[in-house]
Amino acid sequence: MNQLLIKDKLPVNITEMYLMVLILESQPISQRRASTTLAVDEGLMKRMVKHLTALGLIHKEASAKDKRVKELTLTEDGKELLDYGLSQVEKWWDSIAPDLKDIDINHLGRELFDISRVVLSDRHQIPLKNDVVDPKVKK
Repeated sequence: MNQLLIKDKLPVNITEMYLMVLILESQPISQRRASTTLAVDEGLMKRMVKHLTALGLIHKEASAKDKRVKELTLTEDGKELLDYGLSQVEKWWDSIAPDLKDIDINHLGRELFDISRVVLSDRHQIPLKNDVVDPKVKK
């Protein structure tokens, strides 16, 4: 995804694009909530907000209810860049979709979920509980 952004000489990376999508869907959103939602540390969030603010893509201001809370919103330039970036991702997806016609995306999603569980279990020493089956997930 970053390669698409670089190819088009967009001044943001994919994590910043994710932040912009989150802001669009939730605006205003507090900087802390955005950090938690995207699972990035507050230092990285602060750098991303500073960068996007400097580019004029987002606006940051103190909440009217609590001045300690910093709320993020997209600017018109941010909305335009986000629209363009997402349209490029959509074009890319459309270009590879025919090559994926024989792949069961739902099965792939379940496999990726299982891989994620193993990685998190190993990293955090959390038991897998492999004997527990979610009835909502059809194999």
